[in-house]
Amino acid sequence: MSTTRNLALAILSICLVLGGAVHLFDIASGGMFPYRFAPLPVNVYWTSLAALDLLAAFLLWRQISVGLVLTVAIMLSDVAVNSYVTYVLKLAASFAPLQLQTLFLGFVLGCVGFLWPRDGHLQHLASR
Repeated sequence: MSTTRNLALAILSICLVLGGAVHLFDIASGGMFPYRFAPLPVNVYWTSLAALDLLAAFLLWRQISVGLVLTVAIMLSDVAVNSYVTYVLKLAASFAPLQLQTLFLGFVLGCVGFLWPRDGHLQHLASR
């Protein structure tokens, strides 16, 4: 695996682990559903990210295509949910976290084509 691919995977993994760690800290300090200011479905979703973020980081190194699909699904849904909470429910104290998540979503989407495993047969055809 190339250095550039490893760097991209490392950045994705570090960001996912940090996100999962934030949710784990919130659970440890506030209980199973610590986001009491938010509606229950949002609270459940954010709590689930503690496990999903860590699972995605793990899968990026073990089954990259599954890890990439999960990472895209997490980030698309996270930006959508957090946009709803920020702009519709007006519950966010700051726009900065949503902006950082949106930036990371862009990075994730930009990495997918680069990191997606290539079929050896298709690579051979493309090199003709």
